[in-house]
Amino acid sequence: MSPQIEPLLLDDALKIVLDLQDQWRRQGWELTSPNMDPAIADTPEWRARLRDINKGGTTFWQADDTYQTMLSLHRFKDDRHPDEERYLISLSIGNIWVPREKN
Repeated sequence: MSPQIEPLLLDDALKIVLDLQDQWRRQGWELTSPNMDPAIADTPEWRARLRDINKGGTTFWQADDTYQTMLSLHRFKDDRHPDEERYLISLSIGNIWVPREKN
């Protein structure tokens, strides 16, 4: 499910994603697999990865052993803005489907 009605510019999409991750952290949610799927961040490395149409970013967060969410941020071609890089945020939530990474 994407909560968006229009793809966003990278700065705007990152603000939303970083805010969501901060809210989850504050409420005790933890990364399910921090080594394989780390939290999305506003760094030059993450920006380069997100700009790559074939990569993007996906991260999984977990609340205890009850719920899990998958947050994805990917570049998206928007015919209404052909000269701009646009990004789409996708969010899934449900019972745990990705096992927690072992330490």
